[in-house]
Amino acid sequence: MMTKFLFLLLLNVLAFDFSKAQNDEDRKLALAPVFSDHMVLQRNKPIKIYGTATGGSDVSVQFSGQTGKAKADQSGKWNVVFPAVKAGGPHVISVSVNGQKINVKDILIGDVWLCSGQSNMEFQLKDAQSGPEELKQKDFSQHIRLLKFSSAMPWGNVAWDSAALAKVNLYAFFKGSWKTLDAASAASFSAIGYYFGKQLIKETDIPIGLIQVALGGSPTESWIDRALLEQDQQFAGMLTDWPHSTLVMDWCRERAAKNTSNAHSSDQRHPFQPGYNFQAGIAPLTGFPVAGVIWYQGESNVFNVQLHEQLFTKLVKSWREDWRDAFPFYYVQLSSIDRPNWPEFRDSQRKLLTKIPNSGMAVSYDFGDSLNVHPIRKKEVGERLALLALRNHYRKPVQDNGQVPEKATFINGEIRIQFLNEKATSAQNKALPKQKLLTKNNAALTGFEVVTESGKRMLANAWIEGDEVVMNVPSGERIKTVLYAYQPFTHANLYNEAGLPASTFSIAVN
Repeated sequence: MMTKFLFLLLLNVLAFDFSKAQNDEDRKLALAPVFSDHMVLQRNKPIKIYGTATGGSDVSVQFSGQTGKAKADQSGKWNVVFPAVKAGGPHVISVSVNGQKINVKDILIGDVWLCSGQSNMEFQLKDAQSGPEELKQKDFSQHIRLLKFSSAMPWGNVAWDSAALAKVNLYAFFKGSWKTLDAASAASFSAIGYYFGKQLIKETDIPIGLIQVALGGSPTESWIDRALLEQDQQFAGMLTDWPHSTLVMDWCRERAAKNTSNAHSSDQRHPFQPGYNFQAGIAPLTGFPVAGVIWYQGESNVFNVQLHEQLFTKLVKSWREDWRDAFPFYYVQLSSIDRPNWPEFRDSQRKLLTKIPNSGMAVSYDFGDSLNVHPIRKKEVGERLALLALRNHYRKPVQDNGQVPEKATFINGEIRIQFLNEKATSAQNKALPKQKLLTKNNAALTGFEVVTESGKRMLANAWIEGDEVVMNVPSGERIKTVLYAYQPFTHANLYNEAGLPASTFSIAVN
C-alpha cells in the first residue's frame, strides 16, 4: 500500500514539474520565426514586428531609434508597427518584457522576395549546371541574405515514423533562419532564387532578402488556404477524400500514401493535402511585408490544365489579399520535356498573364531536358525572372520577354503572324526600341504547326519577313489555328534581339 502511495506521489510531482515547465515555456518571450540575425526587412512599407509572450504582458520594442509598446493578447500574441524605412542598415531590434530580452542584430532594410513552388524552385545551386563554378567565388555579396525554410523531417519516398507524423499534424513542417551569403548558405539554396537575387542587386544596389518556401512535388492546391477552397464547389472533390481524388495527381497521392503508411489515424495530414503548405509555410509570413513573389510550380498539376487555371488565379488573388498588397507575381512557364499535356499547360500559363494583373512569366522551354523534369540550367531562368522584376517593378530599361503574337491573318495563300509592339508601362519606364525577330545563329525557323478546320495537325514551313512570321498554307487546306513550340519537348527557335524566346502559343487564324 505504501509503495502504491509513493508511486502516485511521484507521478503527481512529475506532473507538477511538467506543468510548471510548460507554463514557463508559455511565458517565454519569442519573436516569430521569420525574425533572426542577418534578416532583411522590406523597405518603404510599415515594419511590423511580432511574436508571443505571456498573455496580458507589456512588450517594449526598440528599432531605428524609436520605441513601440504592445500588450500581448490572451493567447500571447503581440505586434508593434513602425513607420516605413528606406534601404540601408545594419539595424538592431530589441524586444523586452518582464526582465526577458531578445536582440536581433545585423538587420538590413531592402527588398524581400518570396521564392515558392515545387522542386524546380527548390533545386539547389550546387546541383545547377553553373553551380559548382559559382560557388568557387571568394567574394559573395553581403547585401544578399537567405532564409530557407526546409522540411523538418526526412523528405522523399520514405515512410515517416510516429515523431515525424506528429510534427506534420502540428503543421511544424518548415524550419529555417536567416543567413548571410557565403558558399555554404548558397550551395543548398534555390538556384533560381539565388540568380534572381544576384541579378537584382547587381542592377539596383538595394539589399535583397530571399525567402525560400518550396516543396518538391507539391500541388498548387496545397499552397491555397483550405477555407477558400471549401467555398468553391468545383474543388469539393479534392477536399472530401483527397488521398483518393482524381482531381489530385496520381504521383502526389502515391507519395503521400508512402509517407503516411505508418499512420494510425485517418486524419493524418500531409504537405500535399489541399491547404497544408499554405497553413504551414505561407500563413506565418503574411504579416511580414515583401516586395513580391517568384514562383516555379505546375508539374504536379499539368494533368488537368483547366483545373490549374482556376487554382492558380485563386492562389495569386488570395495571397495578395492575405498580405493586403497587390505585389508583383512572376512565375516560370514549365520547361519542355517529352510528356503529354505540357504544351497545352505552357500555353495556358501564357494566357493567364491577361487574367492576373501585375504578373510576368519567364519562358524556359529552350533550357528543357527531354527526359528530366529537373533541367539543370537554372542561371538563365533566374535571370529571366530578374528581367521581369527589373523592367516592371524597378522600372529599368531592359527587355523582359520575347515577342508576343497579336494576330494571324490569311492573305494570298499565306498566313502572316504579327507581334505586339513594345509599350510603355509608366512615364519612368519608356518604351524600348522595337525588337527584331531572329533565330539563334540564323538557323532555319522551326517550331510552327497548323491545325485545319477538320482538326488535322501539320508541320508548317515558316520563315521571318521583317517583323512578321510567314508560312505557306498547303493547297486545299483551311487553317483554323497556328501553334508554336507545341511539342512537349520542343526545338522551337524564335527569339528577339535580347536573346529572349517567344512563348509557346496558339493563335486563331483570321
